[in-house]
Amino acid sequence: MKSKFKKLRIRAAFATVICIAIVMASCTKENQSEQSPTNHQDQIRLVTLSDGFKSGITMLEFSSIQHYEATIASLENQLEQHEDAFLADWESLADEALNDKEIEVGFVDHQPLIDFENYYNIPVTLRQVYVTAEALWLNNEVLDLATFPRSKFPFGVAEMTLLNGGGEVKIGDKIIKVTERGFVEISNLDIATLIRIDNGDETAYNETTVMTNIDLDGGDKGSCTNWKGKDFPYTYNNDSRKVIKHVHFHSYPWKGVGSAEITSYKKEGNKWKKYRMDLGVAVQTYFRDVNCNPGAAQCWSDWKFKKRRSIEENCPDWSAYPQYRAENGKSIYGHFKYAGYTDVNVLTW
Repeated sequence: MKSKFKKLRIRAAFATVICIAIVMASCTKENQSEQSPTNHQDQIRLVTLSDGFKSGITMLEFSSIQHYEATIASLENQLEQHEDAFLADWESLADEALNDKEIEVGFVDHQPLIDFENYYNIPVTLRQVYVTAEALWLNNEVLDLATFPRSKFPFGVAEMTLLNGGGEVKIGDKIIKVTERGFVEISNLDIATLIRIDNGDETAYNETTVMTNIDLDGGDKGSCTNWKGKDFPYTYNNDSRKVIKHVHFHSYPWKGVGSAEITSYKKEGNKWKKYRMDLGVAVQTYFRDVNCNPGAAQCWSDWKFKKRRSIEENCPDWSAYPQYRAENGKSIYGHFKYAGYTDVNVLTW
């Protein structure tokens, strides 16, 4: 009984953090810039969809899945170029001096994403909610993995930039909502049903306009699943340094993707900050079909080595519904290099 109460308190506390993050993100404009994005901005619209009454939800609109994915790829490329430009000037510095130089010159790693948000005047993006929640989480003497924001927001920062604060986007004539539990696809622009889902009404998932892979029964996922992640923390240097290695598998209506990400942290006083250092990551993915049979597809991402706070590699494969699955302990392998260590961590649950 005590264990159950503790879990409920942890969930309630983290829900409070996320609510605070949404409010703070909606009140903050990061590093305003006059630079406009270069990813077909004339083809992207900010729309507000209404249920015919006073309720309305604002989100970005894309013409197709291809348009949406191409915009993510464009933003990821802009992030890479932005980071590479900074390192071209300062990469010769030792890690400590390099991290200090970032503060000195006012380098903002997410600046291309901030420019995109400002260009469209998006009220709140999921990226902003995540960044605020992460800042609150880091402002503690102990980093509690139970409230790790990456578990709540297991998406790339470029993708989160295209999603509103509720994880929603309009693609073609459908609304897509993504959560840490799975995706929801709503046809016929049924905004009334989306509002019911946002308000916690799980009976809305039974509407004919809804397709979802969220397990409403809260089961253990069995041996195969289409939406799962796991974190692997490692603390070193007398508990003053930490990395968190993250592996996950997502299967959208149009693709499956296995991912691996590593993020570096350093303790300063009674709180933590993300810390730039040499990192390496790769991901190996063995997709399963809807019946968990092997041989559907496989992918090796190759290694990525960067002097960053966080780096990620993905293995995507496009497929029609029903989506790919990942098998417990056999499908997603994250390969990591950091501070002289080399690890392989597999997605299990």
